[in-house]
Amino acid sequence: MTRRGLITGAGAIGGLGAVATAIGFVTEPTQAAFSYLTAWAFALSIAIGALIFLMIGHAIEARWTIVFQRFTEAVSGSLPVLAALFVPIALAADRLYPWLSPPAGLDAESLARLAHKAPYLNLPFWAIRAAGYFALWIAIDQLLARWSARGGGARPRVRGLAAAGLPAVGLTLTFAAFDWLMSLTPLWYSTIFGLLYFSGGFVAALALVAVIARVARRVPAVAAVAASVRPPHSGALGRLMFAFLVFWAYMEFSQGIIIWIANKPDEVPWYVARGAGRWGDVFAVLVIGHFALPFFALLSRPLKRRPTLLAFAGGWLVVMHYVDIAWLVMPVVHATLAPHWLDLAAPCAVLGLATAVTAARPRARTAVATDDPRLAAAVDYEGT
Repeated sequence: MTRRGLITGAGAIGGLGAVATAIGFVTEPTQAAFSYLTAWAFALSIAIGALIFLMIGHAIEARWTIVFQRFTEAVSGSLPVLAALFVPIALAADRLYPWLSPPAGLDAESLARLAHKAPYLNLPFWAIRAAGYFALWIAIDQLLARWSARGGGARPRVRGLAAAGLPAVGLTLTFAAFDWLMSLTPLWYSTIFGLLYFSGGFVAALALVAVIARVARRVPAVAAVAASVRPPHSGALGRLMFAFLVFWAYMEFSQGIIIWIANKPDEVPWYVARGAGRWGDVFAVLVIGHFALPFFALLSRPLKRRPTLLAFAGGWLVVMHYVDIAWLVMPVVHATLAPHWLDLAAPCAVLGLATAVTAARPRARTAVATDDPRLAAAVDYEGT
């Protein structure tokens, strides 16, 4: 597939999905809002995960990540598009977030707790925070891309920005997860919810990079960079995927077991809703499909060192991450699993438009990071 073909195909899918989603916002606004939020939160988590991967590579002066750098920059480069695609969520906030208009029937204690959170959970402050999050993320991503393209002379600035920016990105991502996902159930809270969102998105970002690196071998414009990805590089990427897959599972287990042991009335209902009916089946799918199967697959050293097999594992993890985001979001509006045509239209709109617009941007850099003096050492990386 050529770059023009990618832009055309993704644009067509995104346009059709956008039209269908717009119709959904008119005919079934609540369903459309939740389907759209699921798709958008999925895409954002991967874009931020790619940004963090890029920053880690710069901060620790990792050489093996250089062969994946352009792929990673392409994924994180979708942040401006995703910022624009946040507008429908802001416009539909009253259908998503109960703290804007508490539902009838809440007891006095619940109303008092919502009132206590009102200085933080109010629409103007919520929107200001969202603008601040995106401003920070986009600024760091753009500066890293520009400075790293200037070659070795800009390395100190790149490394300094990446190292200083990692805590800021981590903190803002935590609060963004609170604002956009956890506050869907405003009377429930978890102090590690931000880590859950980050770790799932980071694994999916690494998985997507593995997929892109393999698919790129068939694209003439970037075949050179794909050819520089050798088994040792795939092995290193696979080891990082495995490590953060375990971290994600540990976060999920820690949150669940602590809430189960405490058995507090204000914490348990969140899990009750996600374990009831067919949502319990989805949870079982996540345990097996998002952890057990990838865990044992990524234990294999030969698999990790074969780009094709790693790409298959990566594609599977990306799909499982979408299921995970849907499991976090959809039980708020549906007591049991209820697939809807908007659940297909919304991801087509978000992912199609984000891919098309990002791919259509003028390319100021080469496909291979030839401007990095460490490229030769990166290509010769042997690993373990």
